Amino acid sequence: MGERLKELRKKLGLTQEEFAKRLGIKRNAVTNYEVGRNDPADLIVSLICREFSVNESWLRFGEGEIFIEKTKDEQIQEMVDEIMVEKPEDFRRRFVRALAALDADGWAALERFIDSISETTKKEEQAVTVPQNSNDLTPEEQEVVRQLREKKNRKDAAMT
Repeated sequence: MGERLKELRKKLGLTQEEFAKRLGIKRNAVTNYEVGRNDPADLIVSLICREFSVNESWLRFGEGEIFIEKTKDEQIQEMVDEIMVEKPEDFRRRFVRALAALDADGWAALERFIDSISETTKKEEQAVTVPQNSNDLTPEEQEVVRQLREKKNRKDAAMT
C-alpha cells in the first residue's frame, strides 16, 4: 500500500507535509506508510479515500481506477466548500456570496448576461475564416487578417 500512497500523493502534487496536513496527521506518519514501515489504520484509509476521492479497492489492493468519479453536483459542492474557507475578501468567495444573495430578477439578469457571452463566443468562433493568401487584400483588410490570426494563435495557445 505504501507505493500506492506515494503514487497518489505525487499525482495530487502534494508534499508529504501537505498530504499529512490535509489528513490531520503528522508528516512522519506519511513517511512510515510510504516506506512500508507501518500500514495506515482503517480509519486513516477511509479518511484518505474520502478526502481525495480515492477508490478504496485501488488503495488497499491496487484494483480498479485510482479516483472515484464524482458527479457534477458533487464537484460543485466540493468547489463551494473549498471557496467558503477562503478569506472573505477573496474574489471567489465574494462571487459565491453575491450569487447567494440574488433574487429571481437577479438570476434572470445573470442568465441573460451568460447567454449573451455564449452567443458572442459562438459568433466569434463562426467568424469569417482567414484567407491564407492575403496579397489581393487592401492594407486595412490585411491588418484585420493579421489581428484575426493573432487572436486565433492566442486562443490556440491558451487551450494547450
